[in-house]
Amino acid sequence: MQRRVIDAMTPDPLVVEGEVSVAEAARLMNQHRVGGLPVVTGERLVGLLTSRDVRAAHPNRLVLDAMRKDPLTIPPEASLFEAFERMQEAEVERLLVVRAGKLVGVLTKGALLYSLGASQDPLTGLSRADRLRHTLESYLQGGLDPTLVFADLDSFGSLNKAHGHVAADRALRALGRLLGGFARAHGGEAFRYAGDEFVLLFPRPRGEVLPLLEELRREVGVLKVEGLPPLALSLGVSGGRRGPGRVPENPAATADDLINLASQASTRAKGSPQGWVEAAESSR
Repeated sequence: MQRRVIDAMTPDPLVVEGEVSVAEAARLMNQHRVGGLPVVTGERLVGLLTSRDVRAAHPNRLVLDAMRKDPLTIPPEASLFEAFERMQEAEVERLLVVRAGKLVGVLTKGALLYSLGASQDPLTGLSRADRLRHTLESYLQGGLDPTLVFADLDSFGSLNKAHGHVAADRALRALGRLLGGFARAHGGEAFRYAGDEFVLLFPRPRGEVLPLLEELRREVGVLKVEGLPPLALSLGVSGGRRGPGRVPENPAATADDLINLASQASTRAKGSPQGWVEAAESSR
C-alpha cells in the first residue's frame, strides 16, 4: 500500500500569529527546536516563516513582513513520492499540509525521507547521513553525551583505480558489515556518510569510546576482501565531552559541528602513527 503524506506529517503543528515580532517567533523556534513556523491570522494560513527568514529580518519586524507569503502546500492524501518531487523541484525543506483550506500538519524533508526508506544505503545496508543527524540531534536533545567516530577508508581512490568499481564496492560492503556489527556490539550504530566515509555513533562519553579504536583498526586490518590488499581506516573523534544532562541551545547546529569536527580530525589522522585523532569540543 502506498504511503501518504498523512502517514509521515506532524499533525497539529506549532503556528505563529502574523502580528507578533520576528524576535518572538525566533524564541518559539528555539524553544520547540523547529526550523519553520506556519503563519496564521485567526485560523487562516497566510504564510511560512523559516529560520532563514528570521536571520534575514530585524527582530522587531512583524512576522507578516518577514514571512514567505506563498508557501508550498500539499493535501494529506497525496503520496509521499509526490511530496518528494515537490520538495526537490522547489528546493524546500518542508511542506504545509492543508485540507479544505485548513492547516492540518507539516511534512519535513527528514520525516519524508525516513518514511520513504531513503535513509538506508542500498550497498552497505547502513543508514545514511540524514538518519545520522536525526539520531545525533535526538541524543543531544535528550541530554546524552554522544561520541562520534568518523571513519575514512585509506587510499580508496587508488584501490578503485587499480582494482575497479566492482571490487571497490565489495570492499565498501564488507567494511559496512564489519562497522555495523562492531558498533552494535558496543551499544552504538554505524552509518554510511558518503563515498568511502563512515560514521560510528555511540551514546557514551569519549573516555569510554577511545579504548575501542585500536580494536576497531585491528579488525579492519585483518578483514579479508577477495582480490584486494588489506584495508585501513583513519579515524576522527568528536563529542563525548559535554557532560550528561547538558542540552545545547541548538541541537541541529551542534550536530553539524560534531560531524564537521570529526571529519576534519579523520583527515589529520592520515598522517598520525596511531591512525586516529581527537577533535576539540564543539563550541555550541
